[in-house]
Amino acid sequence: MADIFVSYTSSDRDWAFWIAKELESLGHSPRIHEWEIKGGDDIYGWMEQRHDAADHVLCVISDEYLKAPYSTLERSAAIWQTAGKRPGFVLFAAVKACKLPTLADHIRRCELFGIPEDAARLRFREFMETRDAQAATFPGKVFAVSNIPISIPAHFLGRDDSLAAIDTAFGRVTSGVAVIALHGLRGVGKTTLAAVYAERHRAAYRATWWIRAQNEATLRADLIGLGVRLHWIAADEKEESALAAVMERLRHEGEGILLIYDNIINANALKPYVPRGGAARVLVTTNTHAFRGIATPVEIGLWPKEIGVDYLVTRTGRSDEQDAAAELSEALGGLPLAHEQAAAYCERLEVSLTDYGKRFARAPARMLDAEHDAPAEYHDRRTVAKTFALAIDEAAKLHPAAEPLIVHAALLAADPIPLFLFVEAGEKLSGPLPALLSDEGMEEAFAALRTFALVAREKIVDERDEATAIDAVRLHRLVREVAAARRDGPSRHQTRRAMVGALTVVYPRDGFTNPASWPRCAALTQHVLATCEAASSEPSLAGEDADLLSRAGSYFHGRAAYSTARPLYARVLEIRERVLGAEHQRTAASLNQLAALLADQGDLVAARPLYERALAVWEKTLGPEHPDTASSLNNLALLLSNQGDLARARPLQERALAIWEKVLGPEHPYTASSLNNLATLLQDQGELLAARPLAERALAIREKIHGPGHPYTALSLTTFARQLRQSGQPGEAIPLFQRAIATGEEKLGAEHPITQRFKSEYARALLDTGQPRQAHALAGAALVVHAASNGANHAWTRDSARITADALDVIGDHAEASAIRQRYGIGKAL
Repeated sequence: MADIFVSYTSSDRDWAFWIAKELESLGHSPRIHEWEIKGGDDIYGWMEQRHDAADHVLCVISDEYLKAPYSTLERSAAIWQTAGKRPGFVLFAAVKACKLPTLADHIRRCELFGIPEDAARLRFREFMETRDAQAATFPGKVFAVSNIPISIPAHFLGRDDSLAAIDTAFGRVTSGVAVIALHGLRGVGKTTLAAVYAERHRAAYRATWWIRAQNEATLRADLIGLGVRLHWIAADEKEESALAAVMERLRHEGEGILLIYDNIINANALKPYVPRGGAARVLVTTNTHAFRGIATPVEIGLWPKEIGVDYLVTRTGRSDEQDAAAELSEALGGLPLAHEQAAAYCERLEVSLTDYGKRFARAPARMLDAEHDAPAEYHDRRTVAKTFALAIDEAAKLHPAAEPLIVHAALLAADPIPLFLFVEAGEKLSGPLPALLSDEGMEEAFAALRTFALVAREKIVDERDEATAIDAVRLHRLVREVAAARRDGPSRHQTRRAMVGALTVVYPRDGFTNPASWPRCAALTQHVLATCEAASSEPSLAGEDADLLSRAGSYFHGRAAYSTARPLYARVLEIRERVLGAEHQRTAASLNQLAALLADQGDLVAARPLYERALAVWEKTLGPEHPDTASSLNNLALLLSNQGDLARARPLQERALAIWEKVLGPEHPYTASSLNNLATLLQDQGELLAARPLAERALAIREKIHGPGHPYTALSLTTFARQLRQSGQPGEAIPLFQRAIATGEEKLGAEHPITQRFKSEYARALLDTGQPRQAHALAGAALVVHAASNGANHAWTRDSARITADALDVIGDHAEASAIRQRYGIGKAL
């Protein structure tokens, strides 16, 4: 390690000692005259000896030091050696603000004053670690040149990971030019981050040069300015030759130079102005991600909520508003620029974060465009609203569909938007957009929007199957607000109507009965709900969104999310009764939906009059032998069966079967459902011989139509397996129950009430074959699910409780069995 002569004056003794200790911790040998010279020793002789033997002279710079005679002698001798035989021999550590002589302007320096001790220590260590490479490459050149145009914010938070990522990326490049592209949403703080990086690493570079790269004219001018500052070219040299000379010097003498190209539009615009060789470090800020051809991309993300809260509280001084800050940070979507505007607004008008949050909720677009509160350093006080509006305008120049496409997307929810919505329902979009999206228009339009970071691409992964993923785009919530504000009045109404129409085309109609459609439903449902909620304020759309809400409710119903489905069904019923009338067929369909949900929740009393109303409407409007009438008869029969009124249920079920067989045919899926339901009813009545052929027919039809792995087939498997168990053949029933359970777990999910119903029925067969502990485990787990989803009074819940209690009796835990029976009001199995 190095032998370092520390040159200082007595007024800076504490600084010199601190620096010497830091040098020791780095493995160097600092030479401090007060540590080595005793009273009466020859100080001049010591100075001459140590000065000659040193690897470096480190000058502790202050105004006092620059005036002291011994210090001037030591410094001048070191500078002379640096300019001659020993490049990099002298180092400067400034400990106070002072003005250096012009002749010392080329000396590398490290400023330690005005910052916390930890920061000073880090800066000094970085300075010492880079001294040798820099000095060997650039003897006698101009050092510490900088033109960073922005100030570091007083409240710079939450970017340690990004700064570390830049260091790591630069560190991977051991030879040649290293280029890093900081990309992300506008207003996320890329420019500030680049400035902070440059400031923190200033001691590591002989020049940190800021280049305004948004247009080619300023980019070229700033590169030429670097050449003038480094004395590579004359100030009056012609542009082309000057620029060529600068690029050539960067190619051969770029080591120790950090170039920051701020706000470059795309990689093609940058390529001609990146040094073709050498060892310069290049930092780029851009909106677009597409830089891998020439740079290592580093994405700058949004603030997590905790950073946003810290910023708002610290910036406004409102430490008592943590909860309000959390809500506001969430609403602002983690965008640093929006947080700064909000904090400045609160400070300027002396309003609370709570009040700002309320004002923002009422008029987000207006608050995002508050010019008084935009930071002066950000593009001449450009607001969030103007930032995104300008980006949309620029994207529209790249592709004509970009602007209308993002406006349509902005009227959807703040969730990922599946791309198939625009592919499959593009003809429903308003204006010229359908024609613009044809062929590869959609991909090109989204690429234009991505160029300005207005949308992000992502995948919607199915929660039940990670291999199933849907391509999607996402808009930041503030981008949505700004884009949506571009349409108002009739124009917005037309766009919203178009989105309702598009969603109607792509949203599945069979979410209740077809688990294969659930991934698509999951990707679209939040957009359906958001669009219909907005449409509810527009009477002309009220009737159109009822069908979408009905489908969304069916999806949640099929997923057993009953509490979510119920208000949707109720709203659809209210809309249809108001718009279509109480005796309309679609109103009857809503009555039937809501009744089915209430029945699944165990509220049979509330469900029954709805079923009866629906049956009356269909019989009156469609006739007694219409398939919809049969559906209503079937549903009412199931409800009566669950209430234990098998005698009244049976003729309704037989009538429904007769209608379906006559109108739809003997092998229709609805016929199979009716056969299965009637077989179950007959089993409950103890008529096993009559039930068996119905159960066999239902299973055969469903296996033929749906296949062996469909939930409907699994329902028939359990009906037939129950038939075998009740007929004294539980061993033959067990593999059928196991097949049904496997199908339920794969198609519906392990915790779905229907899957748990299969397991509960299987548990009874296990109990019949002498396996009470296994039966207790399965039935007990089913009881928990059924009680939570279907309610304590549902037939499935009570049956699971009955099997659990019976298993406990066999095990010998009679007290717990009795407690379960008492809790659910059930008796022992017959």
